Amino acid sequence: MQNPSLGSAPGQTALPQTAGTRPLGTTGSVLPELAEAPAQERKWWRHPAFMVSIGLTFVALASAITWFIITAVNDDSIAVSGLGLSIDGGNAHLDWSGPDAAYSVYAVHGDGETTDLTQWVTGTEAWLPSALGLYENDTCFVVRPTATTGEVSLDAATLGAQRAQSACVADATS
Repeated sequence: MQNPSLGSAPGQTALPQTAGTRPLGTTGSVLPELAEAPAQERKWWRHPAFMVSIGLTFVALASAITWFIITAVNDDSIAVSGLGLSIDGGNAHLDWSGPDAAYSVYAVHGDGETTDLTQWVTGTEAWLPSALGLYENDTCFVVRPTATTGEVSLDAATLGAQRAQSACVADATS
């Protein structure tokens, strides 16, 4: 079969065929054949599964740290129990039972003034030297967890709500 010639009918412009041009018609595909690209392996740290697992690991660690901090700050299991006050050689010795945590000690004087004596706390005891004048015969001590907030009071309901206890110098054993 011969290719039809364009422009060969009477009244039409003749189109000359030049070398290197394709004849019109359906001789083949107009799109070139694509060679298959060679598969290039990803580096292990750029693999999507690795990136997702690293991201989830960071989220899990951040969540665990946040949970530990919130648990430590809001731990309701820390409570003062068995508070005892003794006067040894003129020095006051406060001793109590409770878990290994931070505790605060306050002196409530007879006139209602409150003094923070937390710097004298070591573990679950506090030694208060009499020479410093930190307490009088009408002073009571309140021991409570440091995380507890609110007003320092000798009221039994307040002490119970704050998981605290009190002891007074007038009731101390010598």
